Amino acid sequence: MSAPERVHFGIAHIAAWRGGDAALAERLQSIGWELPPLGRAWFGPQRIAVCVQPHRWLLLDESRSVDFTARCLEAVADTGAVVELTAARSAWRLRGANARQHLSAGCRLDLAPAAFPVGQAAATTIAQVHATIVAEPDGWLLLCSASVTEHFDGWLQHITDTARGHA
Repeated sequence: MSAPERVHFGIAHIAAWRGGDAALAERLQSIGWELPPLGRAWFGPQRIAVCVQPHRWLLLDESRSVDFTARCLEAVADTGAVVELTAARSAWRLRGANARQHLSAGCRLDLAPAAFPVGQAAATTIAQVHATIVAEPDGWLLLCSASVTEHFDGWLQHITDTARGHA
């Protein structure tokens, strides 16, 4: 398992007004975003959309374009709400042959490929931290509150060291 890679995204939390999922999805599609169903993630070029709450999505922009949140606000307009979360969330990528097995040590979900396939997303507790987990094509994307970044990063480093036999 490779060392956890800290990644930085522009992050927007999008919520549809009651009954407005279709209109919101249409507006965001106009700027290149697809809104996945509950429990799923969508992967686009330098973009990931995650849905772990009904009628709410996290949009993750890897390009970190300066106008990301403004473009979301403009597109969403009166179909929902946009909250900028870039400074409020921390993210990591975890890759490698044994990443699933070692991540399972601190996660309450069944991460077996049949139970948690690529594109699956969930809110859960990992290492006693509320986190969002996404099964990516080549590993895992993990997000947590920025207030627990140090603890979560330490736990990820620990499982990586344990996987390498450096415990």
